[in-house]
Amino acid sequence: MKFKHNIIAICYDFDGTLSRRSMQEDTIFSEYGINRKLFWDKVNRIAKTQEYDKVLAYLNMLIYDKTFRANPLTEKKLGAMANRIEYFPGVESFFPYINDFIRRHTKDMNVNIKLEHYIISSGMKAILNGVSIRKYFKQIYACDYEYEKDGSPKCVKLAITDTTKTQFLFRVSKGKLELNQDINKHMDPSQRRIPFANMIYVGDGDSDIPSMTVTVKYGGYAVAVYPPGQRASKKCIEMLHEKRTNHIAPADFRVGSELTGVIETILKTIVQKIIFNHSVFTQKQKYSK
Repeated sequence: MKFKHNIIAICYDFDGTLSRRSMQEDTIFSEYGINRKLFWDKVNRIAKTQEYDKVLAYLNMLIYDKTFRANPLTEKKLGAMANRIEYFPGVESFFPYINDFIRRHTKDMNVNIKLEHYIISSGMKAILNGVSIRKYFKQIYACDYEYEKDGSPKCVKLAITDTTKTQFLFRVSKGKLELNQDINKHMDPSQRRIPFANMIYVGDGDSDIPSMTVTVKYGGYAVAVYPPGQRASKKCIEMLHEKRTNHIAPADFRVGSELTGVIETILKTIVQKIIFNHSVFTQKQKYSK
């Protein structure tokens, strides 16, 4: 038998966590000259009057509104717009840095510890597949369309809401990363690819509360971020006092920042737990009956 739990996963929201604004604002709204407030007001009105889920309301607007009927949002077009996204400070250099941090911190240890990154977002997968940091993520979970042969969106194939985000945490934990893999079947924690104790969730607000709550409840760690240069939001402070998150920090991903220091500290804590669990595992193997 081999020791299994040597992988650490960091799961990130995207809008307001890695990027300054919603991805639609930096890409679609800019390209089509759409007023941000008017668009989201209409989404909220549809959700209220027609009893729509807000995520489905916005996704359907991007298909059926007259602006997009005249000039459809193809998958290729969405991906090409991704270079307009404005990240928070240090995001593009954070991933190679933190991967190297784990390598340096564990190089003399007798356990091969790996770090993986995931995005779980209510944004659009076609855009996220085109972002400059795409190569650092093992998997991206986000809203998706089925596309016609001409590239125009036909219908919503996957909508990820605040509460459905949590299913993807269990996908990561159980190693069932493909959508056609069943995650409802019971799996003993000892058999999971990545236990929640080896997971960190990084998010920014209301849409991340269920995921943060689940991660912390099952022994993992959560970090809530807010825009640099601003005071911590009331929501972040509430989440900290309600024990839905372990830390709050400005969304500054540069080396030496408070946020990067918090993530480094959590990673060191997880690494020490992995080393201890590996020692226990080795002892049991050595003295097995």
